[in-house]
Amino acid sequence: MDVHIVKISIEIKMKDEKIKRDNSDNPNKQNRIKVLQLIRNKKEITRAEIIKLSGLSAPTITRIVENLVQQNLIKTDGIGSSIGGRRPQLFNFQSKNNYVIGIDIGGTFIRSALSNLDGEFIFEIHLPTDLKNGFEAVMQQVGNMITKLSKRAIEKNLTLRGIGIAICGMVNKQTGIVEYSPIFGWKKVDVAKALKPFTPLNIALGNVVQLFALGELLYGVGKKYSDFICVNLGYGIGSGIIIDSKLFGGADGISGEIGHIVVNSNSSRKGLDGVSGTLEAEASGHGIEAIAKKQALFRKDSILHSIETSKINAKTVFDAAKKNDALANEILENVANSICIGIDTLIKLFNTTCIVLSGGLIENEPILLDLICSNMPNFSMKSVSRSVPILTSSFGENAALMGSFSLILEKILKLEHSPTHL
Repeated sequence: MDVHIVKISIEIKMKDEKIKRDNSDNPNKQNRIKVLQLIRNKKEITRAEIIKLSGLSAPTITRIVENLVQQNLIKTDGIGSSIGGRRPQLFNFQSKNNYVIGIDIGGTFIRSALSNLDGEFIFEIHLPTDLKNGFEAVMQQVGNMITKLSKRAIEKNLTLRGIGIAICGMVNKQTGIVEYSPIFGWKKVDVAKALKPFTPLNIALGNVVQLFALGELLYGVGKKYSDFICVNLGYGIGSGIIIDSKLFGGADGISGEIGHIVVNSNSSRKGLDGVSGTLEAEASGHGIEAIAKKQALFRKDSILHSIETSKINAKTVFDAAKKNDALANEILENVANSICIGIDTLIKLFNTTCIVLSGGLIENEPILLDLICSNMPNFSMKSVSRSVPILTSSFGENAALMGSFSLILEKILKLEHSPTHL
């Protein structure tokens, strides 16, 4: 780490320590959080509206607003209309003047972006994931991305708030350790520690599907729903649960592992975790590939039979289904039923208001989405009148990146991150 970075690192530590002192010493922290989140949720708001909606006194609001302006979290933005007397001053959240680095570490690609807090991308870098060379090689790739994005922020003199990382794996919220990632084959790895040599910025890490849900909460369907569940259908399967506008992580932060529940106890097919009959084994991209390779050998009437076994994957199954291939249609019908069982389980357990689907199996393949939506009524309780809508992600392939941004935004809204000029 060069002298410039060391200096920045010291400055960041001093700012973070000051924020921790301020937050621990100030009994009104929760009031400041309430006001900041109120301003963020409104595009424009007056002091009088803040007082009315927060229930706090005028002097308290004045002190809080001044503090938040000093922290570069809110700003005054023009003058509002008046029905008589002095025109009120407007306040808004400093979303366009604070920036984050977001990274989505996927099994196939690593996607990263420099963005403001509105989720507007300034600069992006995408690379194929170097899985074959292990954890250190992937961390080197991510570290190089961070370096390039940080240099771009320096060139533009941007205020960075931190780095958010979405990863396919079980992330312990207490320790930040990736306990297990079946896709990467990692066990108990410390991503934040591995990346510290590349940056003095604060690094926050989260499970990709939980962050997908957090991104929808802060940027997407959360504007309409306070209770919803996101399900990612890709090479693996997972879910992120939002209850009362909060991400439900469970005791260790690894809730929502819907892909590892058993949906077919009679099946011998195993998921990446080694358990037979799981939703992942029966319906993920990995599962579809395994099923198709095995069944294609015995179905000479299928397009898949004429394809070299090593070249069969989920995409070839979808392509065959588009040509009305009987075997491909059977596979996808069974896949959809398994997914419906998983979704229905979530609906019955959490009584949620909607389900949001994302992932490669949904974004690029409308066939599966149509099958899921048409088959869901077969599993629903007939005595419950309210149907649960099945939606698709607000952000498509950028869902995980938006989630990585939202991880930092959430910390900012809890007054846990200080601004940093690199």
